[in-house]
Amino acid sequence: MIAALLAAALALPTSAAEVLALPEMVVPRSTPGWSKQGKSLVLYDAAGALVFEIGLVREESSTVTREVLGGPSPDGRAAWTLERKLTWSPSRSKLLESHRVLKIHGSTGQTLWSHDAVDWPEKGDPVVFSNDSKVILIACHVDESWSVEARDWTGGSQLQAGPFPRLVSLALTPGGRYAVARWNVPDKSDTHSFFDLWTKTRKDIETSDLTLGLARIGDDGVVRSGRRDVFSFETETSTSTEKNGARK
Repeated sequence: MIAALLAAALALPTSAAEVLALPEMVVPRSTPGWSKQGKSLVLYDAAGALVFEIGLVREESSTVTREVLGGPSPDGRAAWTLERKLTWSPSRSKLLESHRVLKIHGSTGQTLWSHDAVDWPEKGDPVVFSNDSKVILIACHVDESWSVEARDWTGGSQLQAGPFPRLVSLALTPGGRYAVARWNVPDKSDTHSFFDLWTKTRKDIETSDLTLGLARIGDDGVVRSGRRDVFSFETETSTSTEKNGARK
């Protein structure tokens, strides 16, 4: 019986035999939302089908650099891209022009808002999302000055801080309430500036006062360096409230 079926299959025309031999092709599916895959930012819909793709590229010539860089938010509901065109002197020793466009992309691929002054700090990315994509921290560079801005997902401003001579890095807590910018003045120690986006308060701490020059802040509003607590926004807010109450 098996021999007869095999003989019948071999007797079919090549095209028909190939159709019988190949399984039905399955359309690739993936987790819904934005993700970075290879040299692309890709967006999958609720069914897991690819609906949007942005190529991440870098092109170099003797005097011009063109690039598109980007990444997804932690929950995949949004993504960012930064398009840059840098024009250099013939020896590439001096930057002559820098044209930049940041775009924040929503859950269907649409551009939610854009900004033309965002640039890369010395370390890390120029854009940081909160875990729910509702708060976005960006690094801005105009002429010789740097600043940090926090915006909501619609582009509404929540915080502006600066100018800073040089911006080393920026970070945002997962919950989106607290932010930190590490910056410096040439030939001087770095400074960590911590921000409470809700109360609009700020605390500057010299990096030289920190363990190994490093510090972090959590969703509890506590600044930590190594194993010690350096500062707490909650404590500061409570103390200020008590003092104001006493004055009354």
